[in-house]
Amino acid sequence: MTGKPKEAGRTASGRGKSAARKIASATKSAGKKLGNAAARAADLNGDGKVDRADAKIAGAHAKRVTSKAAAKAGALAKEAGKHDMVRDAAAGAAIGAAVGIPVPVIGPMAGAAIGAIAGVAKNLKSAGKRGAEPSTKKSKS
Repeated sequence: MTGKPKEAGRTASGRGKSAARKIASATKSAGKKLGNAAARAADLNGDGKVDRADAKIAGAHAKRVTSKAAAKAGALAKEAGKHDMVRDAAAGAAIGAAVGIPVPVIGPMAGAAIGAIAGVAKNLKSAGKRGAEPSTKKSKS
């Protein structure tokens, strides 16, 4: 034997291919681990498979969560609707949307936004005339 180190006979191209194989192997292994983790996370009933039963469980959970969110949003909107400023903004938005429908450049969305701003401005102006803070008090209805 000549006593050459093992690596001395390898070319740069050979070492590059070996590194590429190692990277590919590591990537493949990481992909499998990630896929397995995703499958475990999606297996909601714990039977070891991701199937229709898991989809039903996920759907039921999503329905519960959205139902709670909708209830909270409704309660918040109901509470906000009791304030004079919100009512003025909503009335202005409705009028602005109606006026904006026939106007091609503005349209109902921009009309509603402009109307809501006008409604809030009206509320602030009337509060200024009364010498009070803007009306965020609850109306009596």
